[in-house]
This record gives sequence, structure tokens and C-alpha cells, in this order.
Amino acid sequence: MNYYERPTLLQEQAYTEARQHFAEHLKQFKANCDAIHNIESNLPATANAAFRATLQSTGRVIQTDAGTQWQHTVDLTTITSVCHRHTSAGLEFAVVECLSLKSGEMKDVLNSGHDASEVLQTFARDQRQVLNLWKNDVTAQIMEHLEEKFPHQDMNIVIESFDIKLAREISRRESVAQNQSHGVRI
Repeated sequence: MNYYERPTLLQEQAYTEARQHFAEHLKQFKANCDAIHNIESNLPATANAAFRATLQSTGRVIQTDAGTQWQHTVDLTTITSVCHRHTSAGLEFAVVECLSLKSGEMKDVLNSGHDASEVLQTFARDQRQVLNLWKNDVTAQIMEHLEEKFPHQDMNIVIESFDIKLAREISRRESVAQNQSHGVRI
């Protein structure tokens, strides 16, 4: 199928209806892409701030569900923070996720290591993988919705359009981050 062909009126209607129906999903997806882009864009400054905060040791203590204690250092998103702790192997950093649930709060270490920069890079890379899974999930939901709403109609061009736009949102952010990371290091 040639996806550069002009959509039919029914396909245009389906696209508009699906965009409105999934507006909140698409808005959240974009916000998460923006958050990861922000983390990647500010990675050196955030890693620096995390290290400087370890010298002050004034952050609140967070105890994870696994029982480890971390000192809050820098917020990354509304639910994730860079934390640190002193161990026998030296200073350790972690990205800790704190989710509010009906049954209480879940606190989990997403990744950890002795280099704040590497911990942040790993977190950003992992979140990009999550975005790709999320893109596939949203596209599948849109396809299912269109099949129910417009049975026996060819909506491939509409589904492909959403898939391409979501992929572009991820890759646009990723290419900016990659371009920034190719600078000269001293």
C-alpha cells in the first residue's frame, strides 16, 4: 500500500475521531518524550547536581520496598529521583521511582551504579525502550478501536499515520540527544 496516497473522507473522519478519542494517551506520550528529552539534554548538569548534593547530604531519606535506604538528591520527573548512599564500595547513585498506589506508595530502584552520569544514561536509554513499547501499545489500541468503530473498512493508512507520528516523536528526541552527545570531551 502506498501511504502517500490521499486518504478517503472516511479515513480522515476516522483519524480525527481516533485522535480525539486517544487525546489523553497522545498527550501523556508526548509529555513523557519531552521528559526524557529534558533528562538527556541536561544530563551533565543533573549528574553534577547529584554529585554536589552528596557533599551536602541534606536530602530526605527514601526507603525502598526492598529495604535499602537512599538519600534524595535531584528530582528527574514527578515520580523519579536521583538518590545516593554511601556503601563499603564507595558512593552509589540510583534512580528511584516512587509511585502512589491505592494501597500505599511503591518505591523501587530502577537502576544504580557508582557513576551518576552512567546511571542517568542507563535510565534514559531504558525509558526510550519503554516509549517504544508504549508506542506499539497505543498503536494496537487505536487499531482495535478503529476495527470496532469502522468494521470492514481499510484503516491501515490511519493506523500507520499514528504509528509514524509516535515513532517520529521518539526519534526526534533521540536524534537531538545523540547530536548533543557527540561533542568534544575534555
